[in-house]
Amino acid sequence: MSWRPFPHPWLWRGLFALALVAVIVLSLVSNDALRQVDFIGNDKIGHFLAYFVLMAFAVQLRDASADWSRAAFGLLLMSIVLEFLQQASGLRRGDIRDVYANAAGIVTGALTALTPARTWLLAFDKRFSGARN
Repeated sequence: MSWRPFPHPWLWRGLFALALVAVIVLSLVSNDALRQVDFIGNDKIGHFLAYFVLMAFAVQLRDASADWSRAAFGLLLMSIVLEFLQQASGLRRGDIRDVYANAAGIVTGALTALTPARTWLLAFDKRFSGARN
């Protein structure tokens, strides 16, 4: 596994872990407790954006396409498991369309690896680190 050489690696890995936990928690709490924001009458945009951010973040943290593939697979698996858990909990209904929206976000986030954006976080961290020294 190849991590990008961040000056503050634990900060970015910690933020990624926090984002993962937030998605998991928000996926499992009841709709009443969550008071979901309704995006144009459709929560699929929220699903897409959450998984896009997670995958794009994984691209930022890792330096190898094999790592990105594992991240994409892991996020898709997490998405499917969360839908089953929603259905099993009785607090929410699992919806296969959520998995489709999540998968679209994962694919779109993975595509950032093909752009200069794949290293923006590293450049930001290095610039911030250099300004403090």
